[in-house]
Amino acid sequence: PEGPLEVSDVHKEGCKLKWKRPKDTGGMPLDGYLVEKMDPESGVWVPVGKTKEPGMEVTGLTPGKDYKFRVKALNKEGESEPLETDGTITAKNPFDEPGKPGSLEATDWDKDHVDLKWTPPEKDGGAPIEKYVIEKKDKYGDWEKAAEVPADQTKATVGNLAPNQPYEFRVRAVNKAGPGEPSDATLPIITKPRKLAPKIDRTNLEKVRIKAGQNFNFDVNVIGEPPPDVTWTLKGKKVAPSDHVKLVNEPYNTKLNVRHATRADSGTYTITAVNEHGKDTAEVEVMILDKPTPPGGPLKVEDVHAEGCTLKWNPPSDDGGMPVDHYVVEKQDPNTGVWVPAGDTTGPETQLKVKGLQPGKHYKFRVRAANRQGESEPLEADKAILAKNPFDEPGSPGKPEIEDYDKDFVKLKWDKPENDGGSPITGYVIEKKDKYNPDWTPVLEVPGDDTS
Repeated sequence: PEGPLEVSDVHKEGCKLKWKRPKDTGGMPLDGYLVEKMDPESGVWVPVGKTKEPGMEVTGLTPGKDYKFRVKALNKEGESEPLETDGTITAKNPFDEPGKPGSLEATDWDKDHVDLKWTPPEKDGGAPIEKYVIEKKDKYGDWEKAAEVPADQTKATVGNLAPNQPYEFRVRAVNKAGPGEPSDATLPIITKPRKLAPKIDRTNLEKVRIKAGQNFNFDVNVIGEPPPDVTWTLKGKKVAPSDHVKLVNEPYNTKLNVRHATRADSGTYTITAVNEHGKDTAEVEVMILDKPTPPGGPLKVEDVHAEGCTLKWNPPSDDGGMPVDHYVVEKQDPNTGVWVPAGDTTGPETQLKVKGLQPGKHYKFRVRAANRQGESEPLEADKAILAKNPFDEPGSPGKPEIEDYDKDFVKLKWDKPENDGGSPITGYVIEKKDKYNPDWTPVLEVPGDDTS
């Protein structure tokens, strides 16, 4: 073909080519022309297409890539030598897309619409801006077109929105090159009235009942316009962040996270939300289950005698959130100093008769409260007690005298002991031994008033 091979109307995806018919058709009619482009990646010539006319509109170029073109005339004998462009062209528009609009903000909103405004982009891309396209995105969806306005408007109302839903918005400027980069998106805007008294969502405020050492948390949504200020209180005191308490307040949401909870974290938590249009409060119960605190003192030791005593105490100040099942009583072994079991109560009664003490030994006692979570720390008696009767054994009676006897009985009499040990004598035990048995054995008991 006759040159030059002219390239015109270049844009990012194509261009137009134009050339002249060959001076010599080879003595045969022309069948057409074969147009080729040099692939920018491989440097190989690849077909673009065929045409009957000395010109072609090329499409399918890769934006931003450099290309060369050539054309060959065709007849039945084959292809001519190619006519090639003098240089390369870059697949790009003669102008660019606009820059991104700035300062996008919501100026007003209600339950079904949002009003937006923005500023024009700093660069129009070399071609006049034709319009603005407003896009929206709900919480779970993708960006989609919501509205468009002419180029002379930099505000818009986006309507037909679902109530009480969070939406984000962004704006693109459009010129002949197409839509430009989107503006920065707005923060999520909930479609609801601007002047709205607080309302706490109680959905997640369910009663908590866990063991000590476990974690609990609340994630609570709070509506209101403007966004309410939220506080948490427990037992009349404001809940504040600490090593094991994390409190996060954000617009329309509040989170309380308590790790390794203790009994001190039990109680009624009150959430208060306040703005200029009103106030709302909600409560939730938290019960942390633990072992009881020690039984209430003092630990009294009463009715002491040689082989036992009676212990009395008071219930613990805190049962750990569960009823006390029983109490565990321990005694300190007088020989080893080791604490050993002395007995358990059969229920929550706060006293126990201790048996099995060794007469003449000193003992200390302690008691623990027990529930289904375990045993408390002990309550210990102030001092040790001596296992002895409040009175002593009586002295020896007088030597028995034989008043009478026969082949099957003996009648005895004796004198009362000089010392009754501090307590009236309740009886006498008569023992015997025979000629051939050195051991004494009881044979009779008589009341303390009798001496025969």
